[in-house]
Amino acid sequence: MINIILKEDNNFSDWDDLIGKSRVSTFFQSTAWVNIWLKHFGGEPIIYYIYENNNLIGIAPLIRRNDKINLLGMTPVLGGELVSDHGDIIANSFSENLVWKEVLTKVKADNPKLRIILDFIRNDSPSFAVLKELGGKQEQVDVSPIIDLPQTWEEYLAALDRHNRHELKRKIRRLEEEEIVKSCFLGDDREITEFFRLMALSNEQKRNFLSLEMKSFFENIIKTFTKREELELSFLKKRDIYIAAVMVFYYNNHALLYNSGFDPTYSYLSPGLTLKAYMIKSAIETKKSHFDFLRGGEKYKFNLGAKERKLYRFTFGE
Repeated sequence: MINIILKEDNNFSDWDDLIGKSRVSTFFQSTAWVNIWLKHFGGEPIIYYIYENNNLIGIAPLIRRNDKINLLGMTPVLGGELVSDHGDIIANSFSENLVWKEVLTKVKADNPKLRIILDFIRNDSPSFAVLKELGGKQEQVDVSPIIDLPQTWEEYLAALDRHNRHELKRKIRRLEEEEIVKSCFLGDDREITEFFRLMALSNEQKRNFLSLEMKSFFENIIKTFTKREELELSFLKKRDIYIAAVMVFYYNNHALLYNSGFDPTYSYLSPGLTLKAYMIKSAIETKKSHFDFLRGGEKYKFNLGAKERKLYRFTFGE
């Protein structure tokens, strides 16, 4: 027997336990991420808990915005910014079909006049095939390049095409010659300020992105996930000058490159790209299975060996 319970609160009981059994949920459906997102951006969360024979088999985290129902965290914030990269539900492995059918039926019954929009569903998620079969209007909206990591750094380099391998080795050698060093965030607020400075220097889009509200959100996620050992904020320094920075999450044996910045004054050293390569090397050495570049099809991601993965929007209702 299937039961669905609607909870319109932030008490995410049993959530983390179910995530451990799920093939479809991502970092952006974790309770820690969702709680921070709601704290900073608010909204009307609609959480459906799906039970089969009194056993929890699925959770559908949704949110109501105007005349639409979206996956929680996938709606634009602060005038149009998107801060969550992958959308999905949380479901027991191989229960995805049942969970989606029950959720969509219930959501349509409870909200007959509202459109259901499911953004950033990965084409390699089991949810993709289910939603396609259930008749959702399908539209590619972005890409999320990813590397299947090998066992060693040497294998990684060998898999790059000749030109990109040669260029990466040359860039690394140049940094070593210039005595550029890598360091990690250890809790000093000054380093968070440096991260924001480097983001803003990178380009005008990131400069406009970093409002006071967005800086508060970033500071919260840096401090929260660093304490949980699920985030690494790393820098390249030329003597005492910070010249590049990256923020990487660690989740389910994946490394996820979330954001970065660099000082264009040092573009001749390619510090942004090379620091990302260092993070790939670190992910290989710590036996991560994948390096996920998250949303965006920038050329450098493919130069570093990523393969294309598509992100889709599924729409139900007029």
